[in-house]
Amino acid sequence: MAYLTKGSYLVQGINIHILCQSNLQSLLFNYFNSLYRGKKRLDIKPLEFELDIVDEPPSLPTESTPVIKLPSITSYRNGEKIYFRSKDGSMISLDPATRNVRGFLKAEALKDSMELFSLVCAPFVETLKYHGLYSLHSAALYGDGRGYLISGNSGCGKTTIALSLVSQGFKYVSDDFLILEELNGEIIVNSLFRSFNLDQKVAERLPEVALRETFEFSDGFKVSVDISQIFLGSFIPCARPDVIIFPRITPNRKSQIYPLNKKDVYARLLKQIILAIDNEVSKKQLGTLEKLVKQTIGFELLSGRDIYEEPRKLVDLLKHINLQN
Repeated sequence: MAYLTKGSYLVQGINIHILCQSNLQSLLFNYFNSLYRGKKRLDIKPLEFELDIVDEPPSLPTESTPVIKLPSITSYRNGEKIYFRSKDGSMISLDPATRNVRGFLKAEALKDSMELFSLVCAPFVETLKYHGLYSLHSAALYGDGRGYLISGNSGCGKTTIALSLVSQGFKYVSDDFLILEELNGEIIVNSLFRSFNLDQKVAERLPEVALRETFEFSDGFKVSVDISQIFLGSFIPCARPDVIIFPRITPNRKSQIYPLNKKDVYARLLKQIILAIDNEVSKKQLGTLEKLVKQTIGFELLSGRDIYEEPRKLVDLLKHINLQN
């Protein structure tokens, strides 16, 4: 029998309290402790979770309206309450006013850790939006006096580029997932995950990573690696973006980089966010995205074989970027 336990975590400066069965708590403990703690935000109240493992989750309340459908989770709205439902039928509700989260998880949900974490993290990420903290699917780095965002769909090479730049002395905020925030009139990006998710092919590109004996790669799976333990001092918690780069892998030998107009940058970034379910919150979210575009200049990087074989060539390519709009 699994007993109820309460875990407390700090993520991006926000307290998260979770009451659930002990076997579920052990899974969540490893996940939430892998996220960046940040400095405590005294203006944001804790988020209170109560999660149960059940044979059959309750049905959605009548008149619940589907709002956003993702590959693994569908979100619904019913009055002020928000519901998140996974493919296996597990369901979590969020009351943004009281900051209470109630979840009913099927036992099979515990067998797929990525699906489980996506579902449990969904109400947290949604709550952040009510406080001007918006998620963005991008990598972020800082080097040569500039902040860089590397943005694009999965498989475009974000992690490989980020790892290459870190190996050349760049600092990193994240390799994949960020939190946007407006601070003193500027848009900054905050870290959520300190670790990189690497597959064996990417890891083997750099000897500093490949020689780590503790890594055990399985076919089709990635390993979470704290790169700051390999390239010491490479992690920074936040950065101000100056340049946004959208990579596209090509078979060409030589890489090339081309400027993009603001409209194109905005359209591409829009594909890398999930809009808030509340309309008023989503308007503010889009306003922050617009400010990010105005603050930065955008480029498309046609990633050839040269920068993957010699990461220094990528650094040289970035140095020729003109920051003048």
